[in-house]
Amino acid sequence: MTALAGPALDDHRLLAFLQDIVRIDSTTEHEDAAVARIADEMTRLGFDESVVDGAGNAVGRIGSGSPVLLIDCHVDTIPVHSEKAWKHPPFAAELDGDRLYGLGVCDMKASAAAAVYGVARLKHQGALTRGTVYVVSSICEEMMEGAALAPTVERCAPDLVIIGEPSDLKLCVGQRGRAKMEVVVSGRSSHAGHPEVGLNAAELMAEYIGAAAALRHPRDEKLGPRILTCIDVHSEPYPSVSQVPNTCVARFDCRFGRGETQDSLLEMLRSLGSVWDRRSEKPGLDCHPYLTEFVAHGVKFAEPEFAAAWYTEPGSEIVTRSLAGLRDAGIEPVMSTYGFCTNGSLTAGIKGIPTVGFGIGKEEVAHTVDEWVSVENFYRGTRGYTALAQHLLAR
Repeated sequence: MTALAGPALDDHRLLAFLQDIVRIDSTTEHEDAAVARIADEMTRLGFDESVVDGAGNAVGRIGSGSPVLLIDCHVDTIPVHSEKAWKHPPFAAELDGDRLYGLGVCDMKASAAAAVYGVARLKHQGALTRGTVYVVSSICEEMMEGAALAPTVERCAPDLVIIGEPSDLKLCVGQRGRAKMEVVVSGRSSHAGHPEVGLNAAELMAEYIGAAAALRHPRDEKLGPRILTCIDVHSEPYPSVSQVPNTCVARFDCRFGRGETQDSLLEMLRSLGSVWDRRSEKPGLDCHPYLTEFVAHGVKFAEPEFAAAWYTEPGSEIVTRSLAGLRDAGIEPVMSTYGFCTNGSLTAGIKGIPTVGFGIGKEEVAHTVDEWVSVENFYRGTRGYTALAQHLLAR
């Protein structure tokens, strides 16, 4: 296959590539076609190496030796939702003025395309003076942050990481952690005509959820407050036939700052059982991590949903060099933090690798109907990736 160069690296080819991958359905566990298309484009653009690795991620490399920079942009998307409400079909990649619409274009196929072209331009400009850049288009992030990326990170062994989640071209230096936890309240079933004989697990869970909503939370001075949100409730038997439910299960989403662990969050949930202290008969209470199960590239995962918080100090070398790179690319060097969770929970939160975030699109547009990005910012962000890689690997 002949590598492309010159005009083939221009903005018209770049936009066409983004439209191609937006038109490919890559909902979680169905990313193979999109990953193959991206790996093929990296080969066409003259990457030194372009493969779909054993984890199912597209991995392109330019350069060799140290230091090693890894740029990760996941290409899986959430399932199509509220399809009748979309003005622009989810897989049409339609242009309307300065906006390109499509499922996953903001979260985060625009960043994936921009990183591929940004790094390819770095090579064709002869601006990579030392080191290695890996561009990774990863899978299954929407199922569990970092799970499918971990083998690729182990193989590439990066010294520095850029996460391409949408940041509106700001440099993100951290995020709260995320945990999904399950609470089971056990009562006693009886006829609904004699509720006093039973112990109503649903009503007891309602008291528990009320106590959770009223709980005061600590605040991380850099990342914001801890948040605890009830996201699912289910009682048994269901449907009930004039029965008091004997079991009720609720799932909670928790966003938290540095220093929190899975055990500390579970202890927080267990402490809420004090809402029943004045009852003569207390229900059973079990709190445990929620286990998410999925298949990624033929590999079965069963992972507790706990993703660590992380924060990279503004005075660190990766941040100062990144801000300088954005400035040189004509992008205002503004720092921020993410409000949602990212694969940085793996690279920075678990592995301690210096990590920043930089991406196309606005965070609040992710997962919405008529998801979109600004085409002008898409082009600017591509130049940003070129400058970031150049500055982070410069002597």
